[in-house]
Amino acid sequence: MMHRKSGWMLVIIFLTAFFAGCEKYKTEKPATEVSDSFESGSIGEFTKVTDNEWNLYIANDNDDPTLSDQWRSWWYVKMENLVPDAPTKITIKNSGWPYYYLPVYSYDQKEWSHFAEDEVTQNEDNELIVQKQFDHKTVWIARFYPYTFTDLENYINSIQSSPYIDVKIPGYSQKGKPIYVFKITDFNVPASGKKRIFMHARTHSAETPSSFLIEGMINFLLSGTPQASEILSKFEFYIFPMQNVDGVIAGNYRSTPKSENLEMMWYYDSNNPLNLTADAPPEVTIIHQYAKNLMSDGGEPISIALNLHASNSEPDIRLFFYPHFGTESHGYSAVEASLWEKQLHFISSVATHYGVDMIEPITEEGGSSFASKTYPESWWWINFHDQVMAMTLEMTYGRAGYSPRWIEPDDLRNFGASLILGIRDYYDKSFTPVILKAGTNARKTNLKYPELYPPDAADELKE
Repeated sequence: MMHRKSGWMLVIIFLTAFFAGCEKYKTEKPATEVSDSFESGSIGEFTKVTDNEWNLYIANDNDDPTLSDQWRSWWYVKMENLVPDAPTKITIKNSGWPYYYLPVYSYDQKEWSHFAEDEVTQNEDNELIVQKQFDHKTVWIARFYPYTFTDLENYINSIQSSPYIDVKIPGYSQKGKPIYVFKITDFNVPASGKKRIFMHARTHSAETPSSFLIEGMINFLLSGTPQASEILSKFEFYIFPMQNVDGVIAGNYRSTPKSENLEMMWYYDSNNPLNLTADAPPEVTIIHQYAKNLMSDGGEPISIALNLHASNSEPDIRLFFYPHFGTESHGYSAVEASLWEKQLHFISSVATHYGVDMIEPITEEGGSSFASKTYPESWWWINFHDQVMAMTLEMTYGRAGYSPRWIEPDDLRNFGASLILGIRDYYDKSFTPVILKAGTNARKTNLKYPELYPPDAADELKE
């Protein structure tokens, strides 16, 4: 027979062990998780070094190893169950670009902030090392401010009741997503004589600055100010805000889910270059057909066609343009020189409103190799020559002229208003823009970061 005292001892031991187990269960914390299973999310492998230290490897678009190393740039992750009361250390590995930059973070995917420069360092292998004690257990972190397809549709919902905008879907992506186009004008003013301006953006899916720029342009045009009303009475704007919808959703940096670089796929028919060949994907043919129709529908032909991008340059590079050809003194024909002069006049008009010191210097000449390639500008040139001032605008992600601070979405939106005013003044014969000659736009001095402009990417140099 068990002694009564011994029985109580066993009960006490059992209860002590039971409650100790409960306390252990209560104090055990779930492990930190890293994921990219959300719209525009992207990361390759990720490895845990310690409970609060991680290595993140940037993925190739579509995990396609045949793509250029320089395309490994976009990343966007969610980290959950972060270790409390301790800094999280994240090393960004496998980047295809060597430049220092500040990523952004958010606790709700709505309000975003840059990390501080003292929270981001770069080692000898050009890897970024982020160290920060976050305020919440869950955080989203990205290469730059995200702008998803859902963001676009939310923005459309906020503006489509305006009487000055007409939102259409002229076609669908390869995965069946709508490709939107905006027509913005004063519809109560007859179209006769209105200047037609054509733009498209997000050809390269993660180049989000152009989306904020478009918001700024549209916000300005729909603002109801006397300036905006006058512009809407004289212009028609046609804007494709997101060409590579599928790539945006997939979280790619540059390509479609089929690893296609849409920028170089305006495959025009050599026998009739006004048309594209059957090899051109729908994301190209939809925009092409819309532009082609506007050039032949009996209205005022398009006279400006802007191709909106963003360049992964070093931090102190400001926005820049890709003008083509040069002067007759450089050996170009009269019509080639005419396009060059129109492009410089346009850049000068924009610089008058945005600031000469906010735009990179213009080269002495732009070159002519683009004319034999299959960029959008190649199609415009071979069919319409200097009748259409077609050009690429490259925004940038870094300090971008705002040194010592880093560029924010509102800066890009504000540039949108400057771009609209530059377009207006391009046609105003009484307007005198700032004097902006090729090769004379001086850079700011005493910049922190090295100058390696322009970016050394074969498919980004539109010579």
